[in-house]
Amino acid sequence: MSTNTQLEQLENAIHKRAQSLADTHLQAAQQQREKILADSVKRLHQREEHETEIAKAAAEQEYRRRVQASEIKMQAELDQLRWTLVQSIISDLQEHLKKLCQQETTYINLLKQYLQSAAALFEDNDLVAVVNAHDHTLLVPQWDDIVKDCVPEEQRCTLATNTEHFTGGLLVRNQEDRIRVDNTFEGLITRLQNELYQVITAQLFASATPIRNI
Repeated sequence: MSTNTQLEQLENAIHKRAQSLADTHLQAAQQQREKILADSVKRLHQREEHETEIAKAAAEQEYRRRVQASEIKMQAELDQLRWTLVQSIISDLQEHLKKLCQQETTYINLLKQYLQSAAALFEDNDLVAVVNAHDHTLLVPQWDDIVKDCVPEEQRCTLATNTEHFTGGLLVRNQEDRIRVDNTFEGLITRLQNELYQVITAQLFASATPIRNI
């Protein structure tokens, strides 16, 4: 075998070896590239999932916030509606009581009941009844008879000369004005506010529970 032939064979062997190494490195590089791409896609997918979860959580939180704000607004509007209706009915009640004062016989009988129930609460023997100016004029001529009918014999109840500015009813106090029983219409409404509110609300909103007392 000539020298040239040997050189050619050696050269070819080197070329093949180089080609083989190149192919091996190229394949390894391709695999590494694919691995890097796959890892990148995986990380990107994980990041997208993470971002999606964050977005979902933020959207859910915003949704809950809006629902809560809507519920609070609706509750406030419902409370306002209830309050307006209750006030309207209280106003109608006051008008009804004003008309009651004009029904003389019925009204005087009511005042007698108020006086009798108030007097029973006192241990004092000397009481004073206070009424408004209109009722004072109405009651003066018959006051002694009213007292006989409504106040125990051991007690005395005088009609005060001074009058108060209330719609109707009467206020009974002892002589020292330390103890008072307020059976005026305004006093009764104030004392019965919670009960009135509950009754009115129960009638207006039968399926709802009153949210707060007046």
